[in-house]
Amino acid sequence: MNAYSNLKIFHHADALDAIARGEHRAPYYIRLKPTNVCNHHCAYCTYGSGGTRQRTENRDAIDHRDSIPWPKLQEILTDMGAMGVKAVTFSGGGEPLCYPEITDAAALAEAQGIELSLITNGQLLAGARAEAFRQAKWVRVSFDSPVRATYARLRGLPESAFDAVTRNIASFAKAKDKDCVFGVNFVVSKANAAEVYEAARLLRELGCDNVKFAAVVENTPRYHADIKDSVIEQIHRAQADFAKDGFAIINNYENDWMDKNFHAQPFDVCYTCRLVTVIAADQRVYLCHTRAYDSDAIVGDLHGESFRDLWFSEATRERLRTLRPRTDCKNFCVYQERNQLIAAYYDVDMRHVNFI
Repeated sequence: MNAYSNLKIFHHADALDAIARGEHRAPYYIRLKPTNVCNHHCAYCTYGSGGTRQRTENRDAIDHRDSIPWPKLQEILTDMGAMGVKAVTFSGGGEPLCYPEITDAAALAEAQGIELSLITNGQLLAGARAEAFRQAKWVRVSFDSPVRATYARLRGLPESAFDAVTRNIASFAKAKDKDCVFGVNFVVSKANAAEVYEAARLLRELGCDNVKFAAVVENTPRYHADIKDSVIEQIHRAQADFAKDGFAIINNYENDWMDKNFHAQPFDVCYTCRLVTVIAADQRVYLCHTRAYDSDAIVGDLHGESFRDLWFSEATRERLRTLRPRTDCKNFCVYQERNQLIAAYYDVDMRHVNFI
């Protein structure tokens, strides 16, 4: 079963049909970034967290000191529940487990009937914080080397951090609810390209449910050309050797190593941003998580308005209705395939729909 499938959206055909009728509904899913504060300094971070200044060019509005005040986050989560939002992921921005009230935020989301998930670097995934997410639908750790020295160098940390994170991974894998899918996202770069196979081995031993290998996004042309064959071979070998007994290896790298398009999108309408949105640590709502902290992608500002009022305002309806990805979105789009699939769904000639 593919947890990352772009086809999940078609299990919400009622929402797609509502969009086709011109209805404006609450988002199904929200990426919530409670804080931009981070305890890691990853060299490849697209947010430039920890002062690495490696953020992607479109993120021109990020302040690494920002956090959503706890009373405001309570209001947002309560609004989400009242609106019928189905799921939330606490993510960065920074490291969500650095947010002081993160355990209370997780409990409030669950109390609102919202399905819970977490993206974390894993260093604080222990104690009460780990317990707060034990019954989440999924938890994903960003982890990028099975070698202490490489891990520490990529993240600007002492090597002891590697021991803390691997210890937390093993502990959480044992303590989590059986229905919580516990995975790792491994971003492949030249610094760790030789360590892919061993990473799969280690993560299986630590008790993870899966590891997803993805390509680092680089503006440098043909960045992956010299490493891609070796990386792909390692992933295939790891799948043959380790993908068993409930452990999955997800190969996103093989179809994702090519140079990214930062100039235009090959589709006319973004349907996904009407179903998925982002609330960031600066208390602004953005079109999508790849355009979070992009001043040209702000949907609205929550400093003086509730999320519920903002989302259902005519201004938001018009913002989403008039977005033109071919000209407005200059960034790589993680929703490209999904938007193209939805467009194909709408393009079906209903006169022949039964001739399947």
